Amino acid sequence: MKPGAMGEVMLELRLSEHHASPGALRGEITPGSWQIQLDVQWIDEDMPYSIKVETSDVEVSGKTFQPSTHNGRDGAGYYKGELHAHTFHSDGSSSVSETITAARKYGLDYFSLTDHFTSAGWEELESLAGENLAVIKGIELTGHWGHGNLQGLSSWVDTFIDDGKRTINDVIDETHAQGGLFSVNHAFSLNLGWRYHDLDWGKVDLFEIYHHLTGSNNMAQLGLWDALLQRGLKTVGVGAIDSHDPHSGQHRLGQVCTHVYADALKPDAIIRGLKTGNAYVSFGPKLSFTASSHHDTAKMGEDVAIDGNVHLQIRLENLTRPAQLLMMKNGFHYTNVAVPAGQPFELELTDTKPGKGYYRLELYATPREGSFEAVREWDKTLLLSNPIFTL
Repeated sequence: MKPGAMGEVMLELRLSEHHASPGALRGEITPGSWQIQLDVQWIDEDMPYSIKVETSDVEVSGKTFQPSTHNGRDGAGYYKGELHAHTFHSDGSSSVSETITAARKYGLDYFSLTDHFTSAGWEELESLAGENLAVIKGIELTGHWGHGNLQGLSSWVDTFIDDGKRTINDVIDETHAQGGLFSVNHAFSLNLGWRYHDLDWGKVDLFEIYHHLTGSNNMAQLGLWDALLQRGLKTVGVGAIDSHDPHSGQHRLGQVCTHVYADALKPDAIIRGLKTGNAYVSFGPKLSFTASSHHDTAKMGEDVAIDGNVHLQIRLENLTRPAQLLMMKNGFHYTNVAVPAGQPFELELTDTKPGKGYYRLELYATPREGSFEAVREWDKTLLLSNPIFTL
């Protein structure tokens, strides 16, 4: 397992009933034919390679893990966490234990492990859960034409789709059969961006509207998200660190989180909460966002039936710097309001000409006084809400 490796690559795997190398699964070595699959991308010339297979009767003992007594706790509320992270079971630099230690250090409520291709870290992951940290089993599909996360799995899903035998839509169907969710990741990251044009976007549950490593591409991701919402799809926007080193630089956990309302801090409840869309991406500010029209009220991810004017109620907390709040209507700017730092901020807006569509919020740090910087820039992002839909 060395996705993204460059130059001369040597990979050594050891497998036995009680031990396996990082990225591999221990277990009985069953008789029969075995297949070695080499998947090399972006090589424009013939390259030599060699494969050596050895067997031995010497058993190597490995560490076993037992699931934790608690994987989260009861109680409804907004919970923040990370939906995209890697360990040394794929191309991350840290162990599962080190990564979970960082998740706790940086205040996460939930954490999803999405190593490329493999479920090898799941056993240890579940052993490290607790009442204050729910852990979710995931995998990152790492294809030639795009990456996507499979969230909330109970068993491994075959994510090798570039041999023409299976499609991306087959993988999503298998994920949904387990009660899981599928996310399109970093859609505009050039050669790592999304190019599976046979994707049925109606099957996509989540979309990374903010990815911490892709810079200005985040604005393009917002544009594509609006295009999906304008089509009537209810694709839920999420954020991601895509951490490969949980304590370092842009990869450090906890810098941007997806806050999701769930009926409990438990893996299945987090997955249900993400599916409903009552969630927002934040660098620290906390949000309450509702809409009402006559007697009907809705939260993020829900529909409000239009009966006269639509009233939009917004409350922001934990604001550490002045900001500009943008209300977006059907993908276009509706209004913007200056938000001071410090105290909680409350605002009610009334749309006297509502129609079928959606409202969502964007919050950006205010540019320095006297500068000519634009407000709506990826590196000033403080918060992105999911939409409330109007019928």
